[in-house]
Amino acid sequence: MMQMDGIKIEGHVGRWHVIDEGEFRGEKVFLLEHDTYGDEAACLIVNEKKEIILDDVWNGFSDLDYLEDYEDDEDD
Repeated sequence: MMQMDGIKIEGHVGRWHVIDEGEFRGEKVFLLEHDTYGDEAACLIVNEKKEIILDDVWNGFSDLDYLEDYEDDEDD
């Protein structure tokens, strides 16, 4: 189970906390906000293993739509 606060993410400074959870490609994912900077900084989306799915997130899980569109364009 994913801890909800005080989360350390490799490659990112400080600690993070979960502000939302959802599903992406059949995997449980979490929207993290920085403990110090809050909504003044970009969020992260990670999986249960704390692996980054998407960083520089400003629009919550809707930013995942852009990721899928980008990957679809690469397949063409």
